[in-house]
Amino acid sequence: MTLFEDLRFGLRTMAKNPSFTLVAVVALALGIGANATVFAIINGVLFKGMPFVSDRILYLSTRNVNRAQRRVGLSYPDFRDWRSQSKSFDAMGAYRFTVANLSDKTGVPSRFNVAEVSANTFSMIGQKPVLGRDFTPDDEKAGAAPVTILGYGIWENRYGKSTSILGQSIRINDVPTTVIGVMQRDLKFPIDAELWTALVPKADSEKREARGLGAFGEMAPGTTEKSAAAEIEGIAHNLEKAYPATNEGTTPVVHTFSEEFNGPQVKTLLAALMGAVAFVLLIACANVANLLLARAVDRSREISIRIALGSGRWRIIRQLLVESVMLSIVGGVLGWLISIWGLRVFDASVRDQIPAWMNFSMDYRGFAYLAAVSIGTGLLFGLAPALKLSKLDVNTSLREGGRGSSGGPRARYLSAILVVTEMALAVVLLAGAGLMIRSFLNIYQTNVGVNTKNVLVMRIFLPEAKYPRAEDQIAFHQRLKARLDALPGVDVSSLATTMPTGGSMNFPYELEHSQPVDEKRRPTLSALVISPDYFRAMDLRPLRGRTFTDADGTAGAPPVVLVNQRFADKFWPGDDPIGKRLRIFNGKDPEPWLTVVGVVPNILQNDISVKEYDPLIYLSYRHKPQRDMSIMARTRVPAGTLGTAFRREVQAIDEDMPLYNLRTLEERIALNYWAQQIFGSLFGIFAAIALALASVGLYAVIAHSVSQRTQEIGVRMALGASGQNILQLIFAQGIKQLAVGLAIGLAAAIGLTRALSSLLVQVSPTDPITLATVAFVLAAAAALGCLIPALRAMRLDPVLALRHE
Repeated sequence: MTLFEDLRFGLRTMAKNPSFTLVAVVALALGIGANATVFAIINGVLFKGMPFVSDRILYLSTRNVNRAQRRVGLSYPDFRDWRSQSKSFDAMGAYRFTVANLSDKTGVPSRFNVAEVSANTFSMIGQKPVLGRDFTPDDEKAGAAPVTILGYGIWENRYGKSTSILGQSIRINDVPTTVIGVMQRDLKFPIDAELWTALVPKADSEKREARGLGAFGEMAPGTTEKSAAAEIEGIAHNLEKAYPATNEGTTPVVHTFSEEFNGPQVKTLLAALMGAVAFVLLIACANVANLLLARAVDRSREISIRIALGSGRWRIIRQLLVESVMLSIVGGVLGWLISIWGLRVFDASVRDQIPAWMNFSMDYRGFAYLAAVSIGTGLLFGLAPALKLSKLDVNTSLREGGRGSSGGPRARYLSAILVVTEMALAVVLLAGAGLMIRSFLNIYQTNVGVNTKNVLVMRIFLPEAKYPRAEDQIAFHQRLKARLDALPGVDVSSLATTMPTGGSMNFPYELEHSQPVDEKRRPTLSALVISPDYFRAMDLRPLRGRTFTDADGTAGAPPVVLVNQRFADKFWPGDDPIGKRLRIFNGKDPEPWLTVVGVVPNILQNDISVKEYDPLIYLSYRHKPQRDMSIMARTRVPAGTLGTAFRREVQAIDEDMPLYNLRTLEERIALNYWAQQIFGSLFGIFAAIALALASVGLYAVIAHSVSQRTQEIGVRMALGASGQNILQLIFAQGIKQLAVGLAIGLAAAIGLTRALSSLLVQVSPTDPITLATVAFVLAAAAALGCLIPALRAMRLDPVLALRHE
């Protein structure tokens, strides 16, 4: 017989047993589909890389070893020295990423991500505008006329793809800027940029301490990442010696763009996901292998006849493996469809939160992985049954008519091992999923410290060209606050640099009467700039003292500050904070001493996953006005209904002013834990599949065992065994396998879930509640799997059972 005949026979076998085929294919499709989906996600994040960026281009930046390895970027003079002294790079470019207001006579003002880039940026990555020209060296000279290249999306959506846009002037942060080109579709280099301007040196660009740049370089032929990094480290070391005041402790960061935008936590999460779906696939394989072992009893006579007619052992193994691989390939095709659906759902869930260049699709790597998994899976689950059937005792099998000859102790032992393996894998997967879900619940239930109901939040940026002075900024905010407060349905509005959970500013600081510290290692604290009504808008009252008034921060008023309870407890335990003094630093220069006039409740301002609140100070916005501010308003009506009114009031003051990130406070906070919600859900889905497969696997083994022991059960019942005795007999077999699987699985879970520790929030990797819940859920599912065959056995008619053979 040829391979073609093996395939044809395999098709007939699959068609002859549709129920078996359906169960096996569905189990495999779930396992293979989950694996293909996660691999495509990993491929999109780690392997595909950024479009239009070759492997020869490296990301360049710096970190400060004196400040806990904090990333500090690159200064323009340092970038210029790196570029001129390096021999490892053929070219080097730089960028500054920001956001800007775009306004013109075409439509409403809008807010876009902007990359200020060096003139050689697009030539380095091998891209040209689809319309107009690229930047030239003259465009980045000091005093050059402002020019911009539009992103394709802006050109298409805002200007209707009109070619007449070239040469027109638009306003970017209220600066007239000439459009010189339109970039290719989908290009958003370096990350999510929607338009580009030339990187023109500013007034403070020659300051080495002004580290606001990112850089990238194209390695010269024959250069490796390691040698390029070593050369840059040498240059940085020389600069540290030459400029100790600004460069001490500053070390370079040289790696790929993928490493820059995908940190260790992302890789840990993706590795955990890959491990989870690998477990799902192994459980599916064990399930189908058990089904094949059970079916081996029915096929033993067929195989015995083929052996008797001259088929060799390898010939039998080949036929059975062909059938297994055919099953897995059908499962792979169905799994491919599942993965396409899964990727679409995943992409829709995360698209607004990830870089635009991440693409989750089945490319050649995905299809190669799918094919390898599909074929490998067939070989994996089909090998043990094939080897078992190929070693049949032909004489015994033919004499017994194929009944029982392949279902001996060795086969039952192998089947039990497979069930135990399924249970152990399910325990580990359920434990990981349980920990991730508990982390999500912990975040969701975290007390932010404010009343988040009926609060509308938006952000506004005041461009320097129109609002150059602090007085201009304060006046705008005052006018806007007055108009918002007058709106029907608004209780009170307020200003803050960021909303709760939205991060904070950081300043070097000093407490009065504290021990002097090295100014290069001066600690920093978290700070928020707010208006007097901030705590009213957050529905909070001071715990001690007062909050800000309209007089605070004005000329002649003493400088004051508010501290939260955590700050007071940490720095002045047991003392009254009112009247204490501290000061912050602007670079190396100290600002005036600030007197504490109030202690306010703790509000979760930074990482939502922390176990305790940060020590936090509050500064009056009149004392330290900011261009980029959050506007928050507590309302008497559903907050989401006032969005249009808020836009109207902003436009009434400044028709060129866009507002952005307009959402309710609850929606904004929810965005902070989108990753835990999405990936926790994925772990939950994979765990549910594993639980179902493991339970069905145990049920199939017990049900098959009952069918094989029909005569034995009949004899027991004829000799007086009660229904309870039969129930105990059947349950004993399943419970033993469950107990062994639970023991092995819990031990493995305690070890393996430690790898998730960096992803967990306020829960231990060995959390006893989670492990106990997992054990209970799996035991309940397994008990159900045992109960159905046991009840069937209890209803056997002893007379019919004795005639079974």
